[in-house]
Amino acid sequence: MFTYDYPAQDTKIREDDKPLLADSLKPAGEVVMHDEKARRIQLRRGKKAGALPRTLSLIPSGPIDTRTIKDAIFRVAEAACAGSGEYRAARALVAKAAPRLFGGRLLAGLAGEPLTRAVEAVQALDESYLVIQGPPGAGKTYTSARAIVALLQAGKRVGVASNSHKAVNKLLEEVEAVALSKGFPFRGIKKSSKESQFFSGVYVGNTTDNADVAGQELIAGTAWLFSRADLDRTLDYLFVDEAGQVSLANVVAMGTSARNIVLVGDQAQLGQPIKGTHPGESGSSALEYVLREHATVPDDLGIFLPASRRMHPAVCGFISEAFYDGRLDAAAGNERQGIVMGSGAHAAIKASGISFVDVEHTGCGQQSEQEAAVVNWLVDSLLEQDWTDREGNRRRLTLDDILVVTPYNMQVACLEGTLPAGARIGTVDKFQGQEAPVVIVSMTTSSGEEMPRDHEFLFSRNRLNVAISRAQGLAIVVASPRLLAVPCKTIGQMKLVNALCKAKAYAQRVDDGSGAQRAA
Repeated sequence: MFTYDYPAQDTKIREDDKPLLADSLKPAGEVVMHDEKARRIQLRRGKKAGALPRTLSLIPSGPIDTRTIKDAIFRVAEAACAGSGEYRAARALVAKAAPRLFGGRLLAGLAGEPLTRAVEAVQALDESYLVIQGPPGAGKTYTSARAIVALLQAGKRVGVASNSHKAVNKLLEEVEAVALSKGFPFRGIKKSSKESQFFSGVYVGNTTDNADVAGQELIAGTAWLFSRADLDRTLDYLFVDEAGQVSLANVVAMGTSARNIVLVGDQAQLGQPIKGTHPGESGSSALEYVLREHATVPDDLGIFLPASRRMHPAVCGFISEAFYDGRLDAAAGNERQGIVMGSGAHAAIKASGISFVDVEHTGCGQQSEQEAAVVNWLVDSLLEQDWTDREGNRRRLTLDDILVVTPYNMQVACLEGTLPAGARIGTVDKFQGQEAPVVIVSMTTSSGEEMPRDHEFLFSRNRLNVAISRAQGLAIVVASPRLLAVPCKTIGQMKLVNALCKAKAYAQRVDDGSGAQRAA
């Protein structure tokens, strides 16, 4: 066993991975422990391979074999060139055609609540595709699971896919919960590469062998499973979760397995990680590709879930206005949740909404001790306040109730050394899918001159959306005021910086919406 500590940095190396030595490209061993918070990694290496040096650099193992995915894409292309009727759903997606429903029904003509319309639309698909867009807290997993169980009850064979096993497992967990509540057993299986990716459930089993998926009513896995020729056109439906992070190419390849494709996700949240350049729209995620310039899915292309059960109206109002064409509302009852403040609360703390705290500093790129100090004051003050949830239950705020988000791992390390032990600190990527009563965002960088990366990273609209929308009651943005005056060279860069400017303007003009309640 060889144990190493490393400086703050982004890394994709995980437990069970087999990284390479950067200088020789030879295998370094197997990662048996990786504590990202402590920045410590342990490698297991056979005696025959020899000892590892005292210092080293690791890189992920070689490129993944994509032949299965490429072959599936070629099958779709060949069918299109031949004018055959195969893979109609995947081809409709590539053509950006409107979803096709049985009997020539129009998607925009479906009536009822969003859940009812979503389930009805999915069941009515006629070898086509459908988009279900779920903004933060709007219930895309809730909706997808109920649609999947309805299909299973109707005797349909369903696939569940995503970019990550974590996302697949989360949806499977909700599917099983719905099936159990209905007393409906089914046969399902999840294909994984290793046991650490397995799903722990009642109806859905696990396998590392592709052959085991035959005959199952529900099949779960990633692109490498659903692109296989032996699954070609064997499913009635394929649900692609987090489709805003799944490439168009992978969805087309997976689409060879099913008669219908359901894309579930939100292109306004974190997108797919991309390396290299891609011609035309080939580098787009499936959702980005089909929705084009639309911030929200039009009624003739899919279902928009319009109510967030997470955010207070004073937070949801900004998120809706800035990222969702004003179509997203806070669910009824969310207005009851908020902070009950004592007389000595920090000035940036209010019952609900968004606050913007200016912190003057210079020379800061990826780390700001000045912002860390302010965040610490905010956390100390928050721990002296109470929280009331949407059910009216009141309690004292704890460290678990506060998310501290920052763009850079160096600032994560700085905050970890400043805030109390146990504070929830991380980058946006760490907290997607999570929520808390309060979110504090530390922007860190002093100005455009110190910006270590491009506008598209620090001012990413998707990242700002995810960061602020984790907040159930209050989001506090801590930033250098000079960030709002960063020079821009393109209209696109202006739009990016404008989102942060809009957050400050919104914080200044919108009252907390609950009368700034304070404890007696």
